[in-house]
Amino acid sequence: MEHTADPTSTHSIQENIQRCYADGEDYVRQNPTKTAVVAMGAGFLLAQLPLRWMLVAIIKLVFLVVKPVTFIYAVSKLIDDIRAARVE
Repeated sequence: MEHTADPTSTHSIQENIQRCYADGEDYVRQNPTKTAVVAMGAGFLLAQLPLRWMLVAIIKLVFLVVKPVTFIYAVSKLIDDIRAARVE
């Protein structure tokens, strides 16, 4: 008999995570050299990323976007207030 749990329930998500972890652990035990080489390659690639430059670019982008977003939010609230005043 199949288990027909809601796929979004916490219990089924936890079971899926545990099953994936166990499958990954079995794969590493069966192929230790291959997984070690892949892990070293991934680590090397991550070390080559210009993380500082990326962080600075994201911060600049956030500061660039904050002013227009704040302005648009303020205008929308002003419009809401004007509409509410007309209704009263």
